[in-house]
Amino acid sequence: MIFRRILRRKLLLFLGDIFIIVFSINLAFKIRLKSPLDFFDLSVRNISFLLILAAYLICFYIFDLYDTKQELRIRHLLGRVIGSVIFVSLFATLLFYITPYKFGRGIFLISLTLIGISVIIWRLFFFFLFRVAIPQRNLLIFGTGKAAQAIYSLIQKSPEYNIVGFLRDNPKKKNFVKSKILGDSLSLEKITSDYKVDDIVVTVEPTRYKQLNKALLNLKMRGVHIYNMPTFYERLENKLPISYIGEKWFLYADGFERLGSKIHKRIKRISDLLISLFILFISFPLGLIISLSIKLSSKGPIFLLQERIGQNYRPFRLVKFRTMVSDAECGEPKWADEDDPRVTRIGGFLRKTRLDELPQLINVIRGEMSLIGPRPEREFFIKKLIEKIPHYSLRFSVKPGLTGWAQVNYKYGATDEDASEKLQYELYYIKNMSLFLDFRILLKTIRIIIFGMGR
Repeated sequence: MIFRRILRRKLLLFLGDIFIIVFSINLAFKIRLKSPLDFFDLSVRNISFLLILAAYLICFYIFDLYDTKQELRIRHLLGRVIGSVIFVSLFATLLFYITPYKFGRGIFLISLTLIGISVIIWRLFFFFLFRVAIPQRNLLIFGTGKAAQAIYSLIQKSPEYNIVGFLRDNPKKKNFVKSKILGDSLSLEKITSDYKVDDIVVTVEPTRYKQLNKALLNLKMRGVHIYNMPTFYERLENKLPISYIGEKWFLYADGFERLGSKIHKRIKRISDLLISLFILFISFPLGLIISLSIKLSSKGPIFLLQERIGQNYRPFRLVKFRTMVSDAECGEPKWADEDDPRVTRIGGFLRKTRLDELPQLINVIRGEMSLIGPRPEREFFIKKLIEKIPHYSLRFSVKPGLTGWAQVNYKYGATDEDASEKLQYELYYIKNMSLFLDFRILLKTIRIIIFGMGR
């Protein structure tokens, strides 16, 4: 239900943007040429228009203008819209030079201004509408342990929910919110009715409480939404709470269907090959510039060849541009820290823009990696992380990737805690793998490259 509500909101924003773009370009034609654009004319003019429309929508996504979970902040909204229209302008400039039909600077500038202003007004209205017209949902948490505390911290950041309180699962257990304890499982139905509860999150194993399952079923039949902790956490945060789930959950949870799909694997492999070859072709001049810069700026080889562990624990030789001094690891391997002195000047730039990963397209073409997946790690770190982090070994069920869900949602990790946090995103990706999710990750990776948000 949470996922459907979020999806409906994003779809509404998306459809509104399409209307704004079409209307604004049509109005610009009317202002400048006194005649509207004929959308049913399959000419170069309309093909250019469709490309511009797609560019706007893609840029809006890259700049997080479809993120409905965050609180609306005017300054951030202005920055995202301005960034989007700037990049659309760059794309339009390129498009107008390679196509025989040109909108004209006047038409484009008028439509650009109209779209920028309208998109800002549309989002202000959209968030105002959902804040005022749609009331918060009353949520009840069953349990008072660590899992309940995790959900409580999560909901406090969400404007969609109001926590009415907690149900005590164990009188002897220390409670972190004594003032919000409303009762126990025996009073579940009464509390749900008194507080007009819309959603219940169960953070304990229901089978331990004989009367709980019956009460929850009765409430579900009355329209109350019932969630277990992992499902609620996953759909709200787009990651899996690995500290609160065991092997039994993985056995019976939905998802993971793509792991056994031969069709999905073939399509993904073909996509990897075509996209990798295309990127290698267009980035060849850039690769030469980077190679020359590395060679002139520091002693040592241009490329770093390093053994990494891939799918099903198969080792392979990863290729990347060298970003550190040539003798960076004389002893025991260690993660790179922020402002690591071993990183060269050109290496720092390559890391921030992720351009040091460009040669790994060779690994993708060889079939050792995919464009999208968990980042490959060295065996030295893997052995330690498997011992410390639950379910860490599950990430090796798919090919490692050039970029991934963890990389576009979490900062660069240099500690065991960072590795644990990133694993939550990686397992979410494995559970929900799809070509559409891969496309979303590619778009978000573009933003990281453009703004130098990598490490």
